[in-house]
Amino acid sequence: MTIHGQGPGCSSPHIPPDQPVWAAAFGQDVWGYWAELALGPVSQRLRHIAAGEFGMGSPASEPGRKQDEWRRTVGIDQPFWLADTACSQALWQAVTGQQPSRFRGDDLPVEQVSWDAVHVRFLSELNRRVPGLNAMLPTEAQWEYACRAGTATVYHWGDGPVSPDLAHHEHRQPRQTVPVRSFEPNAWGLYQMHGNVMEWCAQNGRSEDRVVRGGAWNSHAHTLRSASRLERSRSSARNDLGFRLAVPVG
Repeated sequence: MTIHGQGPGCSSPHIPPDQPVWAAAFGQDVWGYWAELALGPVSQRLRHIAAGEFGMGSPASEPGRKQDEWRRTVGIDQPFWLADTACSQALWQAVTGQQPSRFRGDDLPVEQVSWDAVHVRFLSELNRRVPGLNAMLPTEAQWEYACRAGTATVYHWGDGPVSPDLAHHEHRQPRQTVPVRSFEPNAWGLYQMHGNVMEWCAQNGRSEDRVVRGGAWNSHAHTLRSASRLERSRSSARNDLGFRLAVPVG
């Protein structure tokens, strides 16, 4: 990641990727290139995210803005793969054999998983079972870059309010998580970067805390903003907190 100072960002031209060694299937659709990770009957689609630049953070005029959202142009130096959804309970169980979630359903996001549990129980076992994968959590910059999908607005759909047909948050029923492919994806084919469950990122926060992004089913709308960032203890396991996979190219 490189930081170039102030100013608007833009994404780079999309360079076609090779099929990854770990992919059970590979293709292209209206959102771009995709690769399928399969574990028995359970699969996870990942989207190819090209290298580029974007405006990270929020302008001073954005409602709900916090001081740690300072606006700067950030370069994503390397392309990467990002799961098109938060990790589902079906995928978590296929890898770990466990069911930690409060709200149960194969197509619901796994929750009540701490940052430590994601690394120790899930990522280490997934990488052991799938040679060449090297799955990890996205960096904070990767997460926001993918969430924005080329936009500079408050949310990927624009600056308007979070209506019930756009994302799942505190003013929408049911009062729990919903399936990971609810609502329309953003322009890069990624589902629910806003709402449903907050998502762990790789970065440290203050002390032993870790950064989470995206807001959740019980969050105020302003915490669903593309630039919004919160911190949680790395051992925190809450019913509004999940994650999505990132995989480096090559």
